[in-house]
Order: sequence, then structure tokens, then C-alpha cells
Amino acid sequence: MAKGTIKRYDFRKGFGFIADDKNDEDFFFHKSEWQGDGPIRKGIAVKFAIKDSDKGPQAASVVPLDQRSQKSATKAAAKPATLEERVSSLESSVGTWKVISLLALAGVIALAVEKFLL
Repeated sequence: MAKGTIKRYDFRKGFGFIADDKNDEDFFFHKSEWQGDGPIRKGIAVKFAIKDSDKGPQAASVVPLDQRSQKSATKAAAKPATLEERVSSLESSVGTWKVISLLALAGVIALAVEKFLL
């Protein structure tokens, strides 16, 4: 198995690239080939098999090299572990902020109308 480092990963599209340690060649990989328990992140050292595809060589059976420390780092973090969870949390916060802002605006308008009519 070859060893390398995750060079890029786009969680929205579900694929990324691994830079091979020996020759710095980039290999495409899809999230379905991920064999780790933790999130996929740039900079993680991995081992992988190389398979041929219609578009050239790809990484298969991608396994993080130090899975134990990755799990403990994920559990120790107070923030959500994956980027997807962070984006979801942020979207939820923005939605809550919009509702609170609209309620505050409605309150200000009600006070202005009450003061104007009295």
C-alpha cells in the first residue's frame, strides 16, 4: 500500500486528492473509499491502494495512519467534529438570528405605532 497525505477534500462534492509521499503524485479519491472512523481533513496521513479507472489512477481503501489519536482529538474537541456539522450548526444559528431579528423589528414597529396613535 502507498502512503500519502490528504492534499484537498471537498465535503460537499464528496471527493478529494491525496499526495503520494514517494513521488508527490496526486491521486483522486471518493469518500466511499474512506475506511476511517473520523472526519476526512486536509493534512491527514493515510495509506491507500492504487486502482486504475477510466480517468487514470485513483486511491482506494484509504485508511488514516494514526486513527487512535484522531479519535481522541475528535472526542476532546468541544466544537462539532466535521465541517458538515459546523456548517449545519452555523446555518441553524443564522436561522435563529433571523427569527429574533424579525421579532425585535415587529416589537419596535408596534411601539412606534402605539406612540404615534396615542
